[in-house]
Amino acid sequence: MSETVADEIRARETSAREVVTRAKTEGARSVASARTEGEQKIKEARQKTHRYFRDEVRRVEGEAEASAVKIVDAGKEEAERFYAGKKARIAEVADWLVKEVMSAYGN
Repeated sequence: MSETVADEIRARETSAREVVTRAKTEGARSVASARTEGEQKIKEARQKTHRYFRDEVRRVEGEAEASAVKIVDAGKEEAERFYAGKKARIAEVADWLVKEVMSAYGN
């Protein structure tokens, strides 16, 4: 009977080793799968973030460009108004300048 019990114990130990080996293999497989899935999710998140910020930069650059065009146009209009306002005085100043030079240096 002791031989039968010993054989039974050995069989159970062998069976237990196989179960442990399968469990370790399955555990390693699960860890590898989880790691791969995690890395893929990180990669996707980085790509999404990159796309989002690239699109935001484009949008903000477009707004800035439109704003810059408006500012330049307003500056041109203001410069033209200033020139038009001072244009009449140019003839007066030029005439005065010529008279001063003529009086100081003669003909």
